[in-house]
Amino acid sequence: MNQRELARQQRKLMIVRLATITTLLISVYAIELHDAPELNYGPLFSLAAAGYGLVALYALLYRFWAGRPALLWFQLIGDAGVISGFVAITGGPASPMSFLYLLPIGVGAMSLYRRGGIGLALICWSLYAGVVLFQPIAPLAASGGYQDPGRLWYALVVHLLGMIAVALLCSYLSERIRAQGTELAERRGAVHRLQALNENIIGSINSGLITTDLSGSINFLNRGGREITGYRLQDLNGTRVHQMLDLDPEFLERVQPQLARRQRLRFERFFRTADGRTIFLGVAVSSLSDRSGEAIGYLFIFQDVTDVRSLEQEVRLKERMAALGQMAAGMAHELRNPLAAMSGAVQYLKGSLRPEGETLELMDIILRESQRLDQAIRDFLTFARPGKFAATEADLVRLIDDSVKLLRKSSQFVKGHDIVTEHDADEIHCEVDVNRMKQVFWNLATNALKAMPHGGALRIGVGIDGERIKVRFADEGVGMTDQQKMQYFQPFASSFEEGTGLGAAIVYRLVEEHGGKIEVDTSLESGTSVTIDLPRRTSTAGNQSSEPLVSAGGLRA
Repeated sequence: MNQRELARQQRKLMIVRLATITTLLISVYAIELHDAPELNYGPLFSLAAAGYGLVALYALLYRFWAGRPALLWFQLIGDAGVISGFVAITGGPASPMSFLYLLPIGVGAMSLYRRGGIGLALICWSLYAGVVLFQPIAPLAASGGYQDPGRLWYALVVHLLGMIAVALLCSYLSERIRAQGTELAERRGAVHRLQALNENIIGSINSGLITTDLSGSINFLNRGGREITGYRLQDLNGTRVHQMLDLDPEFLERVQPQLARRQRLRFERFFRTADGRTIFLGVAVSSLSDRSGEAIGYLFIFQDVTDVRSLEQEVRLKERMAALGQMAAGMAHELRNPLAAMSGAVQYLKGSLRPEGETLELMDIILRESQRLDQAIRDFLTFARPGKFAATEADLVRLIDDSVKLLRKSSQFVKGHDIVTEHDADEIHCEVDVNRMKQVFWNLATNALKAMPHGGALRIGVGIDGERIKVRFADEGVGMTDQQKMQYFQPFASSFEEGTGLGAAIVYRLVEEHGGKIEVDTSLESGTSVTIDLPRRTSTAGNQSSEPLVSAGGLRA
């Protein structure tokens, strides 16, 4: 028994002694008044006073010896002495109160184990033998005790055997209880360790984990799930899993046959988090069973695969652009020479024949469409083989200003358009291929102006972010749908009737050569913002960047 438990038991024993002595005094007083007033109760009152004095002494020693076995020994020996006095008063060897010796013996055996129990049994028997052999006066008994020596020795032997038997039995039970307590404590510790390990494993999983009952009500959400969704378990109290994941109400019923065959179902879907973000989840559903194999609910494991999905889209875009680039390189040379011959022939006929009416109109259409086709071929060549990359240090603010001057004179700049430049500094230098970067700026600016057919402001700004330079083109145009946003950098995905659909694809490729990234933010209400993120030093000039060139935000649906 540890010191804290022993101190608590010592305190309880003092309270029990006070209650026992007080009860005894009240009982004796009642007997004296009503039943046997002729008896001498003085020794009993004196014994009670001695008991109170011992309790006071125990309380004083408790302040210094609390939790020590010596104090318990002192208390139990004192109790044995008080009991001996009580036995002497109530009849000595003939007293029916000798069974009270079993109380300190039992307490000693339970608290001090076998050695303490046997020791207290011998002490109690010695005190009892003293009472029996010295035959003290018993004022509360009709007879002072046994007069026959044989009966005296019989009483001594019986009491000795009984006290030792009680000591052995109580100590055995105490040791068994202690062993069981130790084993229980070890098992409880093992359970706590396993529980902590289980909680640590589940809490350390980056994937989200949801458990439900058979009706689909959510009853657990791990830390990874809270970080992904932004919801807490109390936020989902009473929520069904199909409501949280925006599934149809019959989802669990439909997948039950598949899950009953120990199969796992996996699906992907968009999910709106608690803070309003839209992410793409990969979800796996399986049946949750107890140790007997009986289904008790469902287990949903999910991951945020938004970045993975964006990378997959980027890979598909690159593959498509590579294939189209190869095709463009071959087609451009095959088409450009016949086109030049046809355009020259039509111009010659127009000049020599001087046609009028419908013939002149048809020739103008041929020349105009030839120019358009020639521009498409030029774009093909730029997209397929942009030429040798030559990076030099240039002032991006000046390049923007030069492009703005040209834009104001172009056919895309119409009444109602306005171009506003906002730069972090008067000069911002960066290593770029000047001709390529001019084409990037031109393509993005003209697309922005085309997106504002009824006028609006185009804001162009160059910012500094450490060792990165960010160029932003923000218009107030018609914006794009999610589908158009996903296809923005794909060739032939133009939203404008007169476009070839290669302008944004060329921008993507040229920014890629600079080791930069592009992010697109658009909505049908607020227009489109395209941000180019470039390194100050183009250490990977002419090579593909190791980072994703279109951020997850740029291609996210």
